[in-house]
Amino acid sequence: MGLIADLLKEIPAAAKYQAALESMERENERVKAENAGLKEELAQFMQRRVTLDWDAVRALVYLAQHERAHAAEIAQACEMNLHLVESYLNHLVAGDFVPPPAGGEPRHRLAHGGRRYLRERGLHK
Repeated sequence: MGLIADLLKEIPAAAKYQAALESMERENERVKAENAGLKEELAQFMQRRVTLDWDAVRALVYLAQHERAHAAEIAQACEMNLHLVESYLNHLVAGDFVPPPAGGEPRHRLAHGGRRYLRERGLHK
């Protein structure tokens, strides 16, 4: 609003609008700050709102109980189809619940997002 403020200074009859302009600028800054806070709150809510299929949760619980695991280990322990487990692991990697395997090694581990998901649901300490 710099241009408007400059015009108000140049036109004496418009000086009475200066206070209103300053008030609007303050209100605009307050609304921007409130909007930023609401966006952050929404992002946090959306993270908590994520819901996984029970089989994906079972894979996360297995990873929480074991430091690292291959898809085949998870499939066998949870009595699930290997291709299904691999699909869930890809989904969990995309959702930051499980980091991608390091160095090409096909073993997976639990990420911070996966721990938080399980903790929020009382499935992990």
